[in-house]
Order: sequence, then structure tokens, then C-alpha cells
Amino acid sequence: MMTKIILVCWLWILNITLCAAQTSLEGKLLSLESSQIEASDGKTYTGEWGRLEIPEFSKDPNSNLIQISFFRLKAKHSNPLPPIFILDGGPGDTPSTIQNMNRMVPILSMFNQRNDVVVVEQRGNGINTPNLTCPGSFNLPLDLPLSIDRSMSYYRKYVANCRDYWESQNVNLKGYNVIALSDDTDMVRRILGYEKIMLFGGSFGSHHALTYLKKYPDQVDRVLLTLPEGMNHTVKYPMEVDKVLRQLSLLSSDGHPAYKGPSAFSDLVESIIKQLEQHPVKAIAEHPETGEPTEIVLGGYDLQLVTALELGRIGYRSLPQHYQEMNSGDYSWLANSAINLRINQTRNLMAVLTDCASGATSDRWKAVKQQGKKAILGDALNDINFGACDLLGFSDIGDLYRVNYYSTVPMLVIYGTQDARTPKSNAQELKPYFSHARFIEVQNGSHDLFQEAFSILAPYLIDYLSAVNIASFEAPETLTVPLDLTQN
Repeated sequence: MMTKIILVCWLWILNITLCAAQTSLEGKLLSLESSQIEASDGKTYTGEWGRLEIPEFSKDPNSNLIQISFFRLKAKHSNPLPPIFILDGGPGDTPSTIQNMNRMVPILSMFNQRNDVVVVEQRGNGINTPNLTCPGSFNLPLDLPLSIDRSMSYYRKYVANCRDYWESQNVNLKGYNVIALSDDTDMVRRILGYEKIMLFGGSFGSHHALTYLKKYPDQVDRVLLTLPEGMNHTVKYPMEVDKVLRQLSLLSSDGHPAYKGPSAFSDLVESIIKQLEQHPVKAIAEHPETGEPTEIVLGGYDLQLVTALELGRIGYRSLPQHYQEMNSGDYSWLANSAINLRINQTRNLMAVLTDCASGATSDRWKAVKQQGKKAILGDALNDINFGACDLLGFSDIGDLYRVNYYSTVPMLVIYGTQDARTPKSNAQELKPYFSHARFIEVQNGSHDLFQEAFSILAPYLIDYLSAVNIASFEAPETLTVPLDLTQN
């Protein structure tokens, strides 16, 4: 009898221990407080700041606890629709939406007529604890042309030092990937008592949204993706970048072509890259820290990298003019762009870990490597971003999360035709899998789509997210961003 009582007591104690462990892994709301925000538009907005304590690595019952923050604007309507969860890009954008709230809250308030609007800070970034910004920075020499091997050498040392630093602070590197971010999003959903939520994510935020939808399909009311980065799109295809480059010389505005020359613009790009590979040039640039005129040596990879980075951005419109300047011997644009990529470079380890963990399937990696040897811009858009993954003990998301899946959840996908980062092909790849998805193609739109066309897109975004009957939502299949190629 005594043995039975002892056994029952032991099981009771064990159950308490297991419950306590489960509770700690589920997270804890530390605070939720109302706050007045003096916004950049001169108005005052009332929102709520919240903070959670959650496990850093949920598979470890003895995991460290970290803190993540969120912000909420309550709906103005007395009978609101499911809340909109805004998912940041990046990963690891600085400033984040929450850090930039005085400028962002007027925009967020456009969406809270029928919905609460919730922004969750990405773990390891922004105002969260910890913020995994790497200590120090790395600089690349100015007296030699840039090369992928030289850049990689400096980058790997920097990332290794960053890894050592954060591991010395007892950070578990396995706790940072897009699945963990999705779990954080769902943790906030549950703690705030929402049954279903809407997801609104752009660029990496769309990758986050699709990951959440795959893991928590029953919790999603609808999805809005801009600049879509699908399940297996983290690593970019070099030939897709080249395709956007080749399109550029075909653009024109008010009868003014983007490029005036005897051959295609891409031929000029390839020609100048080869010239710089064979004969690097010296040019004067403004030092980003001192402001002083500084000499820099420029090579072919400098031009490939700067062009690839600019190609998907709003500044793509000025590339033909800059190439014609270089063709005439003026390399000032390239010099000033290149020096900013060599001086005082920093990273957030959370962003490095998350990108490495998302990675790509082996077939995609193989294609990327093959294309990089043939593409005009090489593999410049991926650059060194995945060159230190082997140094990090990250938690790979696995191919289960890199393959597409079928869903009937309503979805709106918006993409630009001149976006080299998240190209049109990304959106096209999603079409067969989402039977209730609608697509808006923005002609001339780049990865800076909201900067280019927010006033054009906003009415459709608001109507989609606030529609009581989603079937009644209407939008055109194509919109056009105004294009001015005469002012660069």
C-alpha cells in the first residue's frame, strides 16, 4: 500500500514537472500596455505594446527564454474581421517596422477600419532580447578590385567571430529560422485570443506567411503576398536576374527609350564588365564615413554586384544612363556605389541563420551554380550571403518546407515585372497550388513596389483585407507604374 502511495505521489510530482515544462515552452505574456504614438504625420495614434517570453529553441525542454515584442492597433469597427498580422521582410531589416513605428503607424492605420493590425518583431532583431547584431564590422580593401573570393574570406571571418560571440552569450543558434518565426506568430495569435488571422507579408515576409500557412492552415483566414518569395525561392536564380536585365533596354517612357545604342543594353553591360575584369580602373569616391574624396580600384565583380543589387530596386531606371557614362570613361557612379559595399559592413546573425536555414533544395542549388557560370551578372545577387552557412549550427528547415503545397485559403499575390529579387516567375510558380489565389502584375514595378506605387495599390489592399465576403473582391490582373526614364 505504501509503495502504491509513493508511486502515485511520484507520478503526481512528475506530472506537475511536465506541465511546468510545457507551460514554459508555450510562452508567457509579460506585458500588454496602451501607448500614445506621436507619428510623422503630426497625429497621435493609440496602440498597444506587448512583450512575450518564449523558448529560444522549442525542441529543448531546458531552452533559454528570450523576449519578443509586438504592436497592435485595435479595429475601429465594433464587429471586426480577423486581425491582420504584418510580417516583416529581410529577415532582420533595420529599422524594423516596430522600430520605425512613428512613420509606419499612419500606414497601418489605413488597414484597421475592420481589422485589428498586429506587428510581431522578428526574434533576434529590432527591440527584442536578444538582438543578434554582430559586434564590430568588416571592411574590404579599396586598393584592389572586388572579387567573390576576397569578399568571402573577410565575410567568413566576420561571421565566425559573430558566432563565437553569441555562443559565448549562451545563444542557441538552432532557434532562428522561418519555422520558429511562424511559431512566434502563432504564439501571439493564441495569447491575444484570435481564432483566425490574416497574413500580410512582402519579400521575406511572404516566405514567412507561406511557411505559417503550411504549418497552421486552419488558423488562416486569407493571405496577402507582395513581392512573393516562395518556399524554395530564398536562393536566387542568376538567369532570372539576367532576364530582368535584358528587359530593361526594351522599356520606354513617353517615347524615350531606356537605352539608345546600336545593340541590346545587355551587350553593353557584358562588354563593360569584361573590360573591368581585364583592366580594373581607379576612380574617386566619397568615403561613406569621412566624406573625403577617396581612391578606389574597380573591377568586373564590382560592376556585377552593384548592377544586380540595383536591378531589382527603384533605381533600375538609371542603369542605362550610368552604363553610357561608364562607356564614356566616367566611373563615378560605380565608385560611389562600390565603396558603400566595402566600408563598415555589418550583419545580424539572426538574418544569416534564417537565410541559411531556408536555403534551397539540392536541385535548385545545382541549377544556381550552373547558371552563375553563364549569367552576365554571374551569381552576384546571392553574392556572399550563403558563403558562411557551413560555419553555423543552424536548424535547417528541410525539404518538407521547401516544396510547394496545395491550399484553398484565399490569397492575393502582387508582383512587379522589373523585380530581379522576387521575379515574375516566383508568382507564376505559385499559381497551380493556390486555387483561390488572385494575381496582380504591376508593369514596370520593382522590389520597391510600395515606394513606386503604394497610392495605386492601397485601395486594392484595403478592399481585399476588409472584404466581409471575399468572393466579392475585384481587382485588375494588371496595373502600371508610371515610368520616367528622362530624369535619372
